[in-house]
Amino acid sequence: MPEPDISQPVHAYADDPTMSLIECRTSTRAFDAERQPTDAQCAAVLRAASRAPSAGAMLMYSIIDIRDHATLGRLAVLADNQPFIAKAPWALVFVVDYAKWIALFEHTGCFEPDFAREHGVEPRRAPGWGEFAIAAQDAVVAAQNAVIAAEAVGLGSCYIGDVVEHGEDVARLLELPAHTVPLSMLVLGAPAKERPQTPHPVVNLVMEERYRPADAATLDAQVAEMDAMFRPHAAEAGSRVRDIYLRKHTSAFMREMGRSTERWFANWTGEEPLLG
Repeated sequence: MPEPDISQPVHAYADDPTMSLIECRTSTRAFDAERQPTDAQCAAVLRAASRAPSAGAMLMYSIIDIRDHATLGRLAVLADNQPFIAKAPWALVFVVDYAKWIALFEHTGCFEPDFAREHGVEPRRAPGWGEFAIAAQDAVVAAQNAVIAAEAVGLGSCYIGDVVEHGEDVARLLELPAHTVPLSMLVLGAPAKERPQTPHPVVNLVMEERYRPADAATLDAQVAEMDAMFRPHAAEAGSRVRDIYLRKHTSAFMREMGRSTERWFANWTGEEPLLG
């Protein structure tokens, strides 16, 4: 079977409303203050998030629903100083959450010595990296369901990965206990203006059957595609890649994200909770 061409919308589904919505969706960073999200819109978005696929139907995440302007303002500072977050009317923080499962295990007697003996299991309390892997998948799938639902009901959204930065402060602000990690945040609201589509490169994206390291020709094609989309007036080939290296890979915010992520991981296992 030849590799499918994903550089353009698939003609056979061009009129499908869901595919069209996905095709046209782009991030929103400017919100119309006169059009606040309605109760019906918010309920529809949260309902869609709850309908996302989940490992074992455990829903190992929680969603913190934020409307308070002071909280949004503080998050704008903590999430790499992005003022548009403070101007958003609504935010959802998707928290990888095993604390509530530990509470459920405790509540139903799973940690009792007799229970372990009766069922022949080794007592175990704190989650490990296996639980984190599937919980993180649950959380991000729920977030993406919310993104698509928001677009369907007339709201724009923007992912904020920087919510993991300044872990100590975010933990205090949102009162996040041990065995949780704020994986991602969405800011949502009615778009203030029409949003142009964001380019999406596709070279070196889909690999047949197994991982395939790119050869020089593929890397050249990938560089050329990104330059054409993001740096069409650049004088040198590779301008987009070098920009990402300087602006993202070597940035101070990425160093802080790395530091805080290590702290969140210690919070997840319970070895060093961020809240005393």
